[in-house]
Amino acid sequence: MSKRLHRIATVLTVVAVTAVLLPSPATAAALSAPERLRVTNVTATQISFAWSQNTSGSVGILRARVYQNGALATTTRLVRHTASGVVPGASYSFHVVAVDDAGNTSPPSRTIAVTTRGPGVVPPGPANLRATEVSPTRVDLAFDQPDDSWDIDHYEFFDGAAVVASIPAYAWSSIPTVTLPLRELMPQSSHSYSVQAVRQALGASPSSNTVTLSTPPRTDLQAPSVPAGLTARKGYACFSVALTWAQSSDNNDPQSAIDYEILVNGMREYWVRGVGTASINTVPVGSNTIAVRAVDSSGNASDTATTTFLRKPTCTDDA
Repeated sequence: MSKRLHRIATVLTVVAVTAVLLPSPATAAALSAPERLRVTNVTATQISFAWSQNTSGSVGILRARVYQNGALATTTRLVRHTASGVVPGASYSFHVVAVDDAGNTSPPSRTIAVTTRGPGVVPPGPANLRATEVSPTRVDLAFDQPDDSWDIDHYEFFDGAAVVASIPAYAWSSIPTVTLPLRELMPQSSHSYSVQAVRQALGASPSSNTVTLSTPPRTDLQAPSVPAGLTARKGYACFSVALTWAQSSDNNDPQSAIDYEILVNGMREYWVRGVGTASINTVPVGSNTIAVRAVDSSGNASDTATTTFLRKPTCTDDA
């Protein structure tokens, strides 16, 4: 082999070895979008918010790019941010994108819109109230809650001028859509629904849009089957009860649309929909009769399935 060919062979060998020894570049990771973006405080000059981030698939350190009104405001390793220097009574939008050391970026989080506080500023109320189910004896409502819902205490639902339901806002923290099922309505009855947000310091918000509807006539007169195999056992504490049963069947509704009313010693405690489990927070000392009955969307109720649960006298409320 000539010297020239020998040198070429040596160079190719070095290149091949180097290619093996050098680490391969990071592959594109499927970073998940930041989730549960929610406002934690709003004043006239500051907006604070936080989010959650799944770090699975990231390369190196994961950071968050925070965008204000569509422009990059900061990059942080934290899962929270406070925007300062904002103007009282003005509206701002924010979203977050995750990025790692390899340059992989996530899809953006949802965008939130926030109005700073100030004299005469009225924060927005619920929007886009709509009916997601209209049956002879029940109506399911849904609405979009304000992005700056951090100081909302509860939501009040109206049918005309009458309050028909009130639900706490904390149960819907960082969830954009709030839902409310209304039960035991009269078939062929007319309704005019609206909802307001009640803030602890500012009182009631403007009302949402109004949804006017009528429940259809009841044509189904057949009740669901009785829940089978009802069992009651001790829940998270000695005074709580965990219930299970086999879901009922119905001639008209799927199992996911069947309600189950829970009765303790003949008194209805609450209800669940489309499941075969429920939890009772507390029962009295002694033997308790637990009953479950199935109710379809037309208001037809099955006979009750019953069982008993004994709370011993030694079971105190703090046990």
